[in-house]
Amino acid sequence: MHWQLLMKKGNGCFEEQQWTKAELYYKSAYSQLEGLWLQDVEYESLLMAWICACQNLATLFETQGEYDRSIGYLVKAYQEAFNTSQNSIASNSLRSLAFSALGTTLKGILHFTDKYPTCEHCLLQLNRLQQTIECQADIVH
Repeated sequence: MHWQLLMKKGNGCFEEQQWTKAELYYKSAYSQLEGLWLQDVEYESLLMAWICACQNLATLFETQGEYDRSIGYLVKAYQEAFNTSQNSIASNSLRSLAFSALGTTLKGILHFTDKYPTCEHCLLQLNRLQQTIECQADIVH
């Protein structure tokens, strides 16, 4: 089954609160996208789709009260966006897309930390990251 259909089925199961099925569909899409990404790193839409799969899994686990698993997927999405944005071998358009995704993925992490207890050190680091990204975005424009 194609990753787009897997995501759609996962969304349907999520809406129906069929958590186990939603998790299976989302994880299948996640794995399929990861495999495709490893085969063709320059396929820009795969990065955003993979980040979306991470965010779907994070939302699913947050809904179920599995906060460690939830934040884990949010962090994975941020880390991949960061690594891709710094990859000198990647095309400029892919790096730019990944840089834009940094803000989106960081916002997801910050939103999570607003809702759930987070240590002061981590909050400080996240706020510094956000300021850095905002400064770099101003420079890029």
